[in-house]
Amino acid sequence: MSRKSAMAAFWLFLSLAASSLLRAADTAGIPDEFTDPETGLRVVHVSRVPNDRSGVIYFTQNSVTSDSRRVLFHVQFVEKWRHLYTFDLQTHEVVPIVTDRLTANQDFFAKSNNVYYLADHAVWSTNIDTRLTRKLADLPLDWSTGAGLSCNADETLVVGATELGSPDPAPSTAPAAGGSNAAPETARLKSMGSTFDAHRPNLLYTINIQTGELRVIHRVNTWLGHVQFSPTDPKLIMFCHEGPWETVDRIWTVQSDGSQPAIFFHRTEPNEIAGHEFWAADGKTIWFQHTFRDRHLSFLSGKNVLDGEMKEYSIPPEASAIHQAISPDGKFFIGDGTAAKGGNNSTKYLTLQVPAGDTLKVTKLCSLQKNDYTQCEPNPHTTPDNHWVIFTATLFGTPQAYAVELPRSLWR
Repeated sequence: MSRKSAMAAFWLFLSLAASSLLRAADTAGIPDEFTDPETGLRVVHVSRVPNDRSGVIYFTQNSVTSDSRRVLFHVQFVEKWRHLYTFDLQTHEVVPIVTDRLTANQDFFAKSNNVYYLADHAVWSTNIDTRLTRKLADLPLDWSTGAGLSCNADETLVVGATELGSPDPAPSTAPAAGGSNAAPETARLKSMGSTFDAHRPNLLYTINIQTGELRVIHRVNTWLGHVQFSPTDPKLIMFCHEGPWETVDRIWTVQSDGSQPAIFFHRTEPNEIAGHEFWAADGKTIWFQHTFRDRHLSFLSGKNVLDGEMKEYSIPPEASAIHQAISPDGKFFIGDGTAAKGGNNSTKYLTLQVPAGDTLKVTKLCSLQKNDYTQCEPNPHTTPDNHWVIFTATLFGTPQAYAVELPRSLWR
């Protein structure tokens, strides 16, 4: 056995031992699994390690292995800085992946089982099978954590966004004093206008995964984020101009060498918004939520990246959601609900949304009546076999990761 293989085996042994200890001390008061009282569907507690804030990564970033068994989840200690674990949906085994440092902006590449992330002002990768960890490149000290990190389709590059001159405080590797509920969603939303108005220098950068070469590919004096490589084209990047959605042409694309930056979707009237954009798995379409506020119309719209052809599904009230995510086979969407104003809780559900003509047919999957949307947004992910939807919710008081089992008729 080589020295590298021996070290990998050693770390695997330690992680498995730690996993056994964690399973013996699940988060108190939360059942390992239960039946949703309204839908009758099975729900499993994924983040069953001692914690008071945990969940899944952002809905645009992959978090499930290609065999649909293991799910990446995080335990959050300081704002968006997190430790990483996996949960096996068949055996219910929890395995710690990155717990010696706090991570941010995670993206999982299912073909190799490498997870990419920021930590200690650098970009890293860790393999969830061997726990082999590599530092890809250090980042300049005046770069902020930014918004998003994404690996390309052939696993040769990662892309990130950052703001210059506003480095984040270095997080500790231990839980923050006084608990981990440091940054609810409301704090992020309140800062949106002031961050946008500042117009500080922002840039996109790539890192060569093999060589560690760091390249700045795009620079502009406005707030950038939501970076996502195409799932099929290793050179095509989608990103956004962040800010109040009614004031920006949000969705943009650029090539990985920095050429051809272009607005992907132009707004055409006041108070028209487009946002929470995401790729279809085949890389042909970018989907986004599209609302005409003055006319009280909302659509889930998809634009083809090659010919510009548009698809639009009107969003009925029961399909209202903060995020909508597409299934790996492209046959349905998942909505994560929203907390409506005025006490109307009819939209606080995780929902299955199936295209039906020019609208979406909605089926409830899991009640989110107990979810506090100011503390966490569910950010749904569907496993490749269409068996589970993974999400975050405060079903038992604190943000936790859960999986709801989809109806058997949808399984692949």
